Amino acid sequence: MVPHAIQAEAPALAGQDVRLTLLHSSDIHSRLLPYTFDPSFTDNGLGLADDADDYGGIARIGYVLKRERARAGRVLHLDSGDCFQGAIIFNEYQGEAEVRTMTEVGLDAAVIGNHEFDSGAHNLAVQASAHAGYELLAANYDFESSDRLWATELERISVPSMLYELDGLRVGVIGLANLSSLNSIHDEDNSLGVRVLNEYDVVPEESVKLRDQGADIVVVVSHMGLDDDQELARHIRPVEVDGVLKSPVDIILGGHHHVAIDPPLVITNEHTDQRIPVVHSGAFAKFIGRVDLVIRDGDILSHSYQLFPISSDTVSEEDPAVVEILQDYEEELAQNYRTDQVIGYADETLFRYGSTGGDSMLGNFAAEAMRDYPGVETEIALTNTLGIRADIPQGEITLDMLFNSMPFDNTITTMFLSGREVQELLDYVAFRSSERGCNSQAQVAGIEFTMNCRDLIAEDIYINGEPLNLDTSYELATNNYIAHGGSGFSMLERNTTQDDTGISIRDIVRSAITSHYELPQPGICQEDGRILAFY
Repeated sequence: MVPHAIQAEAPALAGQDVRLTLLHSSDIHSRLLPYTFDPSFTDNGLGLADDADDYGGIARIGYVLKRERARAGRVLHLDSGDCFQGAIIFNEYQGEAEVRTMTEVGLDAAVIGNHEFDSGAHNLAVQASAHAGYELLAANYDFESSDRLWATELERISVPSMLYELDGLRVGVIGLANLSSLNSIHDEDNSLGVRVLNEYDVVPEESVKLRDQGADIVVVVSHMGLDDDQELARHIRPVEVDGVLKSPVDIILGGHHHVAIDPPLVITNEHTDQRIPVVHSGAFAKFIGRVDLVIRDGDILSHSYQLFPISSDTVSEEDPAVVEILQDYEEELAQNYRTDQVIGYADETLFRYGSTGGDSMLGNFAAEAMRDYPGVETEIALTNTLGIRADIPQGEITLDMLFNSMPFDNTITTMFLSGREVQELLDYVAFRSSERGCNSQAQVAGIEFTMNCRDLIAEDIYINGEPLNLDTSYELATNNYIAHGGSGFSMLERNTTQDDTGISIRDIVRSAITSHYELPQPGICQEDGRILAFY
């Protein structure tokens, strides 16, 4: 696992102020086609207006990226991962369209995100080998340790770091893939056999390799998440550069948590007092970031940042080459799925998160649909909150909106749990939610409880109006992802009564929307306090 070296004459830039532009994208999540949604207050503050016709779209992004590249001198486009999964185009084409269009917009390198594995590691290897014109980075994944057939190909096509020569300036780029969601890789619980390497070991090691080959600065492109990026910048041990101790990373471009920060955070390294910018440029094709650095003798003297909102109001042009690539995909989707067909109507925005950290409108609706579906009809249901990826905006509900909100091809799995196992399950929900601001990481039906994020337990549990009985059993409907241990639900994984019905959760939610048509209605698709967050 060694970085690729660039053979070139030694830079003649000593003592000069040198400018470098980094274009940054992250967490595109298959939003290659423009889509409708209601921007949040934060989105508005970052330049996304409420009244745009639609948002996102890789053709608009391509126009912005190529325009900004033309306006810069030394420039790299780096992506922080998760370009897969999140819209119907991924479900149909398994990432082919994402890789082809990201190549066309001029991407130089991308870190491997956890959702790049959503159709399996073999699929990632196939799509990247066939269509990627950019490098895949993952310094903290060792595919070589796996004996799976696809591992050799992923080991070949992914590298821990790259060295770029840009008109005399040498830029090292290290990729840090996600660890906290590694168990969301397609086969769950890292049964892929990927050996995870400690980022506090691999970053200094890769940085030294890059410096030895002439790197003037080192960029980490990360899918670790904002908290981990800040901790890395603050605590990473120094390396020796020309007899001087220096942080092994000069700037971090991050993703995974779907946040945009303007201006970037600046973290002081505790060992060197070096100030390290940490840049996050949002998700779902809503923004593109541009970082301009002034560098002298390997030190960043200053940085500036611009965040470009992507909507019909802010970007009026599309890149014609990207439009041409997308045309065939759009035509096939329109023919096969009729993605613009109306399946219901929302009198108000249907939110995926609860307003108080507990149950949510869409969460309650999905969980009730799961347990009530003919042939399932269980006493209780529980599904992970992050399985719902977007709000459904006010107005006509189209099939495309449903796929954007519920992109995963999960199915219903039923099982029997003892009362004690229900307690353990809900205790885990409290624990996991406590790490995320006490915002519930599960949505339920037939269950009411207090999610005590302070003591990490579930309290006052009621099952269909009756107190939880530890000595009886209950039939649960859940999704096959967490039933197999995804997102850390190990207490479900070890249950031996599982039955995967093969029934698509998205299909039953679609059926429920069509049946009720107008949402919300009293008692349907509304917050009702069944999960009370306490902290």
